[in-house]
Amino acid sequence: MSCRSHFFFLTIKIPKACALFNKAKSKSSLKMRHRWLLIHILVWITAVPSGIAQPSDSQKTQGEPGVGWHNSPFLQETPSPIKSWSEIKKENNELTIPPPPPTDAIYVIKKGDTLRGMMSSYGISKEEIAKAIRALSKTFKPRHLKPGHRLFLQILPSPLPSKPASLISLDFAANAKTDIALIRDGKGKFVAQRYARVLGRRIAFGAGTITSSLYQAGYSEGIPPTALLNLINILSFDVDFQRDIRVNDRFALLYERLTDETGSTADVGPVIYTRLKLKRRDIELYRFKINGKKVDYFDNNGRSVKKLLLSTPTDGARISSGFGRRRHPILGYTKIHKGIDFAAPAGTPVYAAGDGVIEVAKRFGSFGNYIRIRHRNSYKTAYAHLKGFARGIRSGIRVRQRRIIGYIGSTGRSTGPHLHYEVIHNKRHVNPRGVRIPTGVTLKGPELKSFNAERRRIDKVIDAQRRNRDGYSIQDND
Repeated sequence: MSCRSHFFFLTIKIPKACALFNKAKSKSSLKMRHRWLLIHILVWITAVPSGIAQPSDSQKTQGEPGVGWHNSPFLQETPSPIKSWSEIKKENNELTIPPPPPTDAIYVIKKGDTLRGMMSSYGISKEEIAKAIRALSKTFKPRHLKPGHRLFLQILPSPLPSKPASLISLDFAANAKTDIALIRDGKGKFVAQRYARVLGRRIAFGAGTITSSLYQAGYSEGIPPTALLNLINILSFDVDFQRDIRVNDRFALLYERLTDETGSTADVGPVIYTRLKLKRRDIELYRFKINGKKVDYFDNNGRSVKKLLLSTPTDGARISSGFGRRRHPILGYTKIHKGIDFAAPAGTPVYAAGDGVIEVAKRFGSFGNYIRIRHRNSYKTAYAHLKGFARGIRSGIRVRQRRIIGYIGSTGRSTGPHLHYEVIHNKRHVNPRGVRIPTGVTLKGPELKSFNAERRRIDKVIDAQRRNRDGYSIQDND
């Protein structure tokens, strides 16, 4: 039935039915009136227009969102999850408190510091610190951190005071040539990586006049301590720094300086040239590779400065007792002193005077802790009254020249910390300061020709460096 027919029914059919009902009311009983009323209701129900379409099942599920009662979320097949008040509060906090930005920090290691304690001071949790140290230890041992190491950290603070901070990264320079970085991978785990630093090489020249010691004179001229120690090691074959050095002696050296990206000195390379002008002699040495492999220092004639034995097997010591007859300080009578005593603080390193094999390394009567080394050409050296032996030192092992074999002490029959040093040649004790120790290599033929070419090249570099120092020349006092 159309809407128009429905309107016709309401205006025509219903009034007629009502008229008939009123007529029957006057003629019929109450029962008849009830029957007519029932007929009226049935006629109304059957007359509902079929043109008003009811929503189908598909329309209930596919209707326009937000329109009609059938789109209510309560009638959907998958109801929305019901959240607890704690979850709602947490969401509100996350929305209202934005996460803080990462912060950068620099920490300089001091004596007694530990990596664990340092990270804990920034509020990082114990669990995260343990994971960071475990990952770092695979590349760099935290115990190798020394006072002065600068650590660069990136930390993510917690938005809530009750939660710990989080470590994002940690990096530092392990040494002059290596950087260490501790970062997080794509899964949030810590990973340690090692990077080789790119260092530039520059030639540096230093010179000065000795007033107290060679080391102090060089340090006052701004020469790095490492370069000065290298210089002293080179000259130690020919020079007794306690007796040969005099006031107003002059020195010069040419060495490599390794620089970082800022141009600052990050490390020191080898000494290329040195000259020490003493009162009675003049020592001039050049660095040269024999056969392009083994490095040594040679004089102007191509003779190696390296000798079979060092004249002084320790650094910074003074001679407290010489070789020969003397009154024994403990026994009280005169006897032959078969070596030289070098007085120095307990714990000062003692070096092997030359390449050789250790014959004895043990407690040895009045000598206390004692080492004897067998060298070539029927030479032997002995070291007594040691505080202790260096790690790995024992009888039967081979050692190289200048390897640390022990430490100055006062064991055995001794009045104080010192090193008793002996040189034995063909089973006879000789004066370590008076014996003529065989030298090393002497260049000949093509090697000597190559050395002379290298020496001339170094001389040109030295002349240019001297001009840069306002005309300074080691010849000024000649």
